[in-house]
Amino acid sequence: MYRDYLWSPGRMKWVGKRKPYKGCVFCGIARDDPRVPKKVIYRDSLLMVIMNIFPYNVGHLQVVPLRHVEWPEQLTEEEFTHFCDMIKRTIRLLRKALSPVGFNAGMNLGSSSGQSITHLHFQIVPRYAKEAGFMESLMGTKVMPETLDQTYKRIMRHADILKK
Repeated sequence: MYRDYLWSPGRMKWVGKRKPYKGCVFCGIARDDPRVPKKVIYRDSLLMVIMNIFPYNVGHLQVVPLRHVEWPEQLTEEEFTHFCDMIKRTIRLLRKALSPVGFNAGMNLGSSSGQSITHLHFQIVPRYAKEAGFMESLMGTKVMPETLDQTYKRIMRHADILKK
């Protein structure tokens, strides 16, 4: 449990009652709605790869079907095959762009699993050998060593890996 907090009042519009966007955030990103902040790495006719703008760690990406489904079995065979292939490609991209030593990867399915957005998505969180320092270990505060824009630029230099 964290003992200290970094305050980010701008997040309240996403976690509080004053949400600037009503509806599924991933569907908003898929429709390129200007009200939804986004960092899209890749998009085709079936899915997109996006940065989590509230990442657990540097380079936290998500593979998201464009069509709103909540469960993997709701995907067509074509969508499911492409979804799984894109997970592999996204891990390859992160290895090349950021050189992590490991990953946390997976899906939360259903509200009791901790899922906060009901649109199916696969999380890929890079892990690094020296990611925990003084602030994380002793102060209970996560420190991100670079901005989202800096990470986005590093990832985009290798985004061709996601193309077939």
